[in-house]
Amino acid sequence: MEEEQQSTSESLHRELLEGYLDDHDYDIFKALNEDGRVSDTELAEQVGLSRTAVRRRRENLLERGAVDVHAVIVLQELDLAYADVLVKLDKTAPAGDRDALIESLIDEELVYSLDSCMGSYDLFVRLWHETLNDLKDYTWDLFEDRAVIEEYELIPMVHTWKAWDKELDRPTQDS
Repeated sequence: MEEEQQSTSESLHRELLEGYLDDHDYDIFKALNEDGRVSDTELAEQVGLSRTAVRRRRENLLERGAVDVHAVIVLQELDLAYADVLVKLDKTAPAGDRDALIESLIDEELVYSLDSCMGSYDLFVRLWHETLNDLKDYTWDLFEDRAVIEEYELIPMVHTWKAWDKELDRPTQDS
């Protein structure tokens, strides 16, 4: 059952990316997603290309910005607090004020993801801190008394099952 779901998922990924990545590039992406430190020699063996071809393709994917290799801290494994914040902006605020807020959030070291979104909220902010109390205080400092913000909602996360296409945990019968 799990293999069938994985096959269906990979098939969907390939279908969605076919206009952007050919089969070899997709295989390189998958291997890098599993281990971003994999050598060109190992990668060549995994995808069935020469080491030179793999290096050329990997460099091309990186230069195009289609693939980027990152190290990610798994916050829950370190018992650190993390949360999502949904932010509604004041539609009457000058665009420059909205842009200034976004720039300030980009520069925040404990904000690890910032997205513009559609719907009831305008921004989706992911942040972290050592404890929930620190996270609450940090959020207040970031968002309180900012005229451009109409309202925000802090949503502390308690568990992550999957992130960046990687399974971090799987529910058990006891969960």
